[in-house]
Amino acid sequence: RNLRETVEFQSTVEALIGQGHTVFVEASPHPVLTVGIQDTADATATDVLVTGSLRRDDGGLASFLTALARLHVRGVAVEWREAFAGLDAHAVDLPTYAFQRRRFWAASLRQSPGAAEFDHPLLGAAVPLPESGGGLLTGVLTLAGQPWLAEHSVADVVLF
Repeated sequence: RNLRETVEFQSTVEALIGQGHTVFVEASPHPVLTVGIQDTADATATDVLVTGSLRRDDGGLASFLTALARLHVRGVAVEWREAFAGLDAHAVDLPTYAFQRRRFWAASLRQSPGAAEFDHPLLGAAVPLPESGGGLLTGVLTLAGQPWLAEHSVADVVLF
């Protein structure tokens, strides 16, 4: 039918925007209509979110889930349980407070490799660089190895 009659794409998008729709997802392997939707929204001074869900030669579940993630980070409610239904996926607990401290450093690493060969309070090893003839100095700073680092604090919080 769209080959024989006018599609009225712009008027349809304007009507949808007029009804309060602000999120548009084009489900097509070649999302060319996203530009037209965005242009129509810009002409009506309406802030909309437009995204495609697939790309030519880059479709499948990963692309679809990426499109959902793009929507989610822009504030669109996504039914993640439905999106991952039938997959071996599970929720992972994340810190609820942005500055919640949990260290993931290896507890056994108290000094740099090669430290026995290098005697310096901050530097742990000197590694020669063969191409340039220079060297790379490494070291590990820890409160256990350099207790004076604890003196560098603000409001009783160590800045190290």
